[in-house]
Amino acid sequence: MTTISRLLARPLLSLALGLASVYAHAISFTPIEMDFSPAGRGATQVFRLENTTAEVTAVEMSIKARAMAANGDDQLTDADDQFNVFPAQVVLQPGQVQTVRVQYVGLATLDRERAFRLIAEQLPIDVGQAPQNGGRMRLLVKYVASVYVVPTNVKAVLSVTDTKIVAEGNNRWLQVTVNNEGSARKILKDLKVEVAGVTLSGEQLKGMEGENVLARTTRVFRVPAPAGLPAVSAPARLVLQ
Repeated sequence: MTTISRLLARPLLSLALGLASVYAHAISFTPIEMDFSPAGRGATQVFRLENTTAEVTAVEMSIKARAMAANGDDQLTDADDQFNVFPAQVVLQPGQVQTVRVQYVGLATLDRERAFRLIAEQLPIDVGQAPQNGGRMRLLVKYVASVYVVPTNVKAVLSVTDTKIVAEGNNRWLQVTVNNEGSARKILKDLKVEVAGVTLSGEQLKGMEGENVLARTTRVFRVPAPAGLPAVSAPARLVLQ
């Protein structure tokens, strides 16, 4: 899944026990990844939002344009002008299911795939709840879905642009810089890295295997350097399924 982020604040929860009643609302939001077309019928997609609790809850929808830092962190900016989301806010009764209609209204002609995040976030408000004695801690849920606007005939073009050994304390890392010059994202699946006569795969590439490299994006990965690997920079080759 692109990411389900639960704001559970466990240290705060342990401190609050005995001082406040703790309760949680829960929602489900599906799917967590969706492709859109730049125009036509595929430019509109439907998501499913459900209140799985016995209490009323409020949810707010928002969408952000997504870029990716070298370490893989999202860099999000407003994209309200590129999508219509309906409803943007909703109050859900217990067990209620709500469809959320999302329509891409941005540029119809794209030279590459565009990435976005669709966020469904519970609001920290009481909706028709009877007051209770003492304080309460609310545990809220935030779903972050991956949205891609995908023009035709796009593909990923990946290459290793740099490799080097990085020493930090007693740790020795192989740092691999991967550039996607192509027009579509690529998941690094069943990956192999060949460098200085050594082939790395599987658990040796933990932290790199399964990672996403968006179109026109450069990622920098670190994996444990195998013993005997030269300490100097060496050319490398990326092998993907």
